[in-house]
Amino acid sequence: MPLYCKYVMFLLGIKHCSFESLTWKRSREQRMCYLKHILDTELLISRTKEEIVELLGDEYNHYYVDRWKYFVHDLKTIPYKMYLEIEFRNNTVSDCKVRLV
Repeated sequence: MPLYCKYVMFLLGIKHCSFESLTWKRSREQRMCYLKHILDTELLISRTKEEIVELLGDEYNHYYVDRWKYFVHDLKTIPYKMYLEIEFRNNTVSDCKVRLV
């Protein structure tokens, strides 16, 4: 996880949680606490697009595109939104990172 993300999570007082698919899909407010677990355990690496949709939902990602984004948090103190970005190669996850947009 990039240092700036750890810093933002520290400033916001975000705790770390074990990933729960149902909570991720139902509660955007809870997503921030899952980031460390997702990235540190490489939970998504080598999974197919179908498995990612099952775990995270589709969230308006197009199946034929090889870079998907999932909204994580709106940083109101700075003009950025945080996203989990997933890259696919040959229909499987090759990289997973956090982006501020």
